[in-house]
Amino acid sequence: MVSAITETSGLTAAARIDLVLSDRWVAYPQGQTALQRLEELLRGAQRTRMPSLLIVGDPDMGKTTILRKFMRGRAPTFDAETGRSQMEVVAIEAPPEADELRLYGIILDAVGAPTPTRRAMEAERAVHGQLERLRTRLLVIDETNNLMIGTGAAQRKTLAALRRLSNTLSLSMAYFGTLEALNALTSDPQIEGRAQPFRLSRLAKDETYAAIVAAVVGHFPLRMKSQVDDAFVGAVHEISGGSPGKTFRLLNAAAVEAIDSGRERITVESLHAEEVVRHVRTAMAMRRGARVRAAAG
Repeated sequence: MVSAITETSGLTAAARIDLVLSDRWVAYPQGQTALQRLEELLRGAQRTRMPSLLIVGDPDMGKTTILRKFMRGRAPTFDAETGRSQMEVVAIEAPPEADELRLYGIILDAVGAPTPTRRAMEAERAVHGQLERLRTRLLVIDETNNLMIGTGAAQRKTLAALRRLSNTLSLSMAYFGTLEALNALTSDPQIEGRAQPFRLSRLAKDETYAAIVAAVVGHFPLRMKSQVDDAFVGAVHEISGGSPGKTFRLLNAAAVEAIDSGRERITVESLHAEEVVRHVRTAMAMRRGARVRAAAG
């Protein structure tokens, strides 16, 4: 394999920064397992009680990245011989609060169909017709934790709508969200009984983590080699807290800083630079730091 350094040495700084910040999938065990579980939902014959999956985790645990990777290459297909389209997987973001009619509208928008009415019953009929026509097998719902927002009645109606979709169309469901999503789904015993939970967690500082860091750094279009040793990996893990999202964001920011500064390599010192660390600092961490400084003063 030709190294990123050799392939991109002639590119401008702006072009190399674009490469650093472009979307890319970095394989790591937890993410690969989540993708495998999603693929399993599409296997086998359709049956009365279709399996479902609930992928949960704190922010920056990689949920959105996993979802985007899974959806790549899953555009609708058209069979010229039969004249039929197929959309095997439909992905949506849950409405900002539990709302049956808005849920139907979001699904119809995702498949390019209009919402025909303000009445939930007719909208439900339209959704069933569209998903059946497209031979959809899996409905992916991101930000499922939103379904905890709203009145109890609205929550129950929205969850019941999802349950009917699964039952009527023999449809598998893949739910993504924070731990609140788990609370939302467990409030409906039938959905809870079908949705297998898969929790994304922080990455341990071990050989696998070191290999991930080395792989990411090795593909950056920098003109000098960065020394990815134990101290380097330890600094990345300490700053990111083992969060997959923060790990990749920190390394991206460090690579951009290396290009902008002309140093063309990432060092332990540059990982701690304010211009780099600010990309992974959260409001909660800033408040915690302020309380510590106030107590010390």
